[in-house]
Amino acid sequence: MEKSIENSFAGKWIRSIALNLRRIAVLCFVVALASSVWALTRKQYWAASAITVVPGGQQSSMGLGGIGSLAGGLLSDQLTGIGSMMSMGSSVLDMNLVFQVLTSRTVFERVIFQNNLLPDMKVPTMDDALREFSKRASVSLTPEGFFVVSVEADTRENAAAMVNDIIEFSNQELSTIITSRARRSRLAAEEFLCAAEESLLIAQDRMEQFREETGLLFPEHQGIQSMDLLGTLETQLLLAEAELAGVSGTMSSSGTAYLEIARRVAFLRSSMMGKAAGDSLSYFPGLDSMPSMLKEYENIVINLETRRAIYLMLRQELESLKLEEAKDSPTIEILVPAVPSALRSYPKRGKIVIRYTAIALFLSLLWIAVITYTKQLLDDESTGPFWKNVLRTSGSQLFLVRKRRRSDGR
Repeated sequence: MEKSIENSFAGKWIRSIALNLRRIAVLCFVVALASSVWALTRKQYWAASAITVVPGGQQSSMGLGGIGSLAGGLLSDQLTGIGSMMSMGSSVLDMNLVFQVLTSRTVFERVIFQNNLLPDMKVPTMDDALREFSKRASVSLTPEGFFVVSVEADTRENAAAMVNDIIEFSNQELSTIITSRARRSRLAAEEFLCAAEESLLIAQDRMEQFREETGLLFPEHQGIQSMDLLGTLETQLLLAEAELAGVSGTMSSSGTAYLEIARRVAFLRSSMMGKAAGDSLSYFPGLDSMPSMLKEYENIVINLETRRAIYLMLRQELESLKLEEAKDSPTIEILVPAVPSALRSYPKRGKIVIRYTAIALFLSLLWIAVITYTKQLLDDESTGPFWKNVLRTSGSQLFLVRKRRRSDGR
């Protein structure tokens, strides 16, 4: 049994390993020393990661809508509305859109410019810089619907800052991308509101111009007060004329009392004619021009109120669309923020030394196995002459044998 093991390939291989154990140890020691020195010269990198979530993007296997429908079906008719209440927040957002924005060229370019990475990368073009940065940054989506954003940088603080920049710039890009009908409607409503505001300002300017030209600040109130004033003047005029008619039979027209009453009657008549025709010094407009002024004023008021109603309606609709957009538009929320890590991510010097030492040990054992197997083939009586002949023929074809003969002849 021992003789068979000694003459087998395994026995010869183990014996060769034992004979060359010192050389193997020296080789592994040299490789370990060289790999450790090489690891010390590598540039160090630190990694930072953040876990983010898109509100409403996580759905269970059944979803809130399915649970709500099931609950509504099991309850009585008076409580079936619970199904629709639970289905309100069960809309599935476009997770692929958020992932594409997180890994987009626009976001990565802004991060590169923000952190001034071009001189550090030493690349000629932006495309090369993006490929280099893609090796350091990664975005992954977990089965539960969470986004994990990771970045490697030359310092701990830069790694955490780059992760935060990616999330911030992605949210800014998402706020400008048209992703829903509410956002399209909101943009259209903003344009309509701007036009309605300009139209309202034009109508207000026309009303201001009308008031400056006519002096009618409040036409209805001013017209009522003008009629009251004319009624008062007319009453006083009638009383004065009645008094004048009464004293005309007993007094001479040259009498003092008669003249005083006559002057009062004349003054009241001139005042009524002035108020009716419109006095430039009077606050109240004239009655003869009042109908045309009121007609023009009513047209201006109708135009102004119509435009004001349209403006208010669009303003209210815009606020509603903003709320709807905020509810439907995807945003990235941070669950676990990126913080500077204590340990570096690269290089792991211990792992590097162990890896290269293990590779050196494996290659040395493999080389010994190849040498042992080759010697076994050459020393075997059945296969040795064949392989020696093959080696001799190969050597002659490669001019190795001739050189050897010429060197022997000399």
